[in-house]
Amino acid sequence: MPDQPNILFIFSDQQRWDSVGCYGQSLPTTPHLDAMAAEGVRFERAFTPQPLCTPARACLHTGRYATEVDTWMLSMALPTDEPTVAHHLTRAGYETGYIGKWHLASTAERYADPGKRPGQREACDCRTSPVPRERRGGFDDFWLAADCLEHTSHGFDGYLFDGEGGRVDMPEGQFRVDWLTDLAVDYLRTRDGQRPFYLFLSYIEPHWQNDQSTHPAPEEFVDPFRTFAEPGDLADSDV
Repeated sequence: MPDQPNILFIFSDQQRWDSVGCYGQSLPTTPHLDAMAAEGVRFERAFTPQPLCTPARACLHTGRYATEVDTWMLSMALPTDEPTVAHHLTRAGYETGYIGKWHLASTAERYADPGKRPGQREACDCRTSPVPRERRGGFDDFWLAADCLEHTSHGFDGYLFDGEGGRVDMPEGQFRVDWLTDLAVDYLRTRDGQRPFYLFLSYIEPHWQNDQSTHPAPEEFVDPFRTFAEPGDLADSDV
């Protein structure tokens, strides 16, 4: 392995372990993930440090507990002076890139406090607007993202913002997760190899589409997956 290998981090949102074939799901839901697992390392025990999106992401990018970085609730931004993996890799000579859902830039009015660290002192709403560069957690070289992708897009329409804050619209008729994947493939194909890269690809799927109370999916996947194996702990729930 080279001293500075390229790093591609693929992150899904709100996905249970038992929805993946290599962990026991009987339907062919994740053939590509299963193929990767067959050729790599598969963990039998993995636990999230937080049950909520923003705090869990803060832990993932910093390696610290959410209470340590004071990002322990939704609508609490990651402090702009908090070192992240992207910052460390930048210093090591890496090109850093981010595609998809960020969810670490917005601070709600109720959490803004002049006594807090930079990025949390004032209210900031990036749910449908570009994320300022200082709120991108060190991903400074390449950016195609939205702070709250569930607010800027649905399954088959929507937009991201590029590094300059320009709006980039989803192609008509394309499924959101496929679009993000295509953007990542385009990124990989255009690297010149002069610097190692760290690309973080952040899907929203299979997260609930908040304003539609559903999980949007391409029509051809709806019927085949109606017999999805129901996890035992959800058997008596309304999910």
